[in-house]
Amino acid sequence: MRAQRNFMVQTEEQYAFLYDVFIEAAEVHGTEVTAHGLYNHVVKLRQPVPTCILAGYNLLPNGLQDNNHLTSSIKISSLELEFKRLNRNLINKRQITTALTYDNKTKNRDFDILPYESNRVCLSLIRGVNGSDYINASYIDGYRKSRAYIATQTPLPHTVDDFWRLIWECNSPIIVAFSDARDMNLIPTDNNQYWPSDRSTRYQNLMVEPMVEYNMPHFILREFRLTNTTDGQSRTLRQFQLHGWPHDSIVPKSAEAIIDLIGQVHKTQIQFGQDGPITVHCNTGSGRTGVFICLSILLDRMRSEGMVDMFLITRMLRTQRINTIQTSDQYAFCYAATLEYLASFDHYMS
Repeated sequence: MRAQRNFMVQTEEQYAFLYDVFIEAAEVHGTEVTAHGLYNHVVKLRQPVPTCILAGYNLLPNGLQDNNHLTSSIKISSLELEFKRLNRNLINKRQITTALTYDNKTKNRDFDILPYESNRVCLSLIRGVNGSDYINASYIDGYRKSRAYIATQTPLPHTVDDFWRLIWECNSPIIVAFSDARDMNLIPTDNNQYWPSDRSTRYQNLMVEPMVEYNMPHFILREFRLTNTTDGQSRTLRQFQLHGWPHDSIVPKSAEAIIDLIGQVHKTQIQFGQDGPITVHCNTGSGRTGVFICLSILLDRMRSEGMVDMFLITRMLRTQRINTIQTSDQYAFCYAATLEYLASFDHYMS
């Protein structure tokens, strides 16, 4: 480059940035597959990796590299290795500052899952209240548009008001809930839920009125009327709560349930012409929340382009929220759910 133009790449920082970009491009190469080739791809991923290929990968529990410990006794599938590669050479220099201030520390469930400063949801400031703009929530880009989702933790008892402020201020028309009362650290009674069951409840300047509840095979659908008591404006909010994902289980009981949920959520958003971000929450806003968002993006892209790249999508999600999709089991479930969706689609088309 410098032979063609003087002083191309002028600083060490620019050189390091380009190096990181090339490393990341090499890391994600070869993970994209066509929808028709996905089954064979997953079969290969389930095969064990030869020990000689494991050299250079960080596989020790303490997170330290030590190739002397790599022996023939290590058994790991290609899928598990792909999952372990997710954070390898990941370009992620985003800062976390507001989440760790004195006024905001108690608003976090897990100090390992905090929002990056660059894409955290900023609430409006309340005069005289330090940290009033903070909530543990992150904007997440979708397949078709930026900031299509909000990934957040299930509200703590003292952050319920902030959660409802987020829903109103971000104009979020839909909540997807993956938490039961045990996950929320709340007593499982109607009066202690973050949503009201039988009567209107006020959360600061927002009145939340329960309207109707439908018990569907795979989820509960609730509708609420939200009214801003300051100016009288009202909106309808819909909450989807999945059945069949126990609090002590890493993955759902079936892929059918979450595929149905994803379809109904996006159909509802289109049906009512609501364009705000979909708010998705679980205990920490990373594991179950990540599975839902990852599958939503995967299926959307697959329908549009006929292509699947689980690795790239998960890496992109992790640049927006820490540890999105927390375990290799959840990662494998996303592959399995995508295959199940393909099988049902092929059956419908035939």
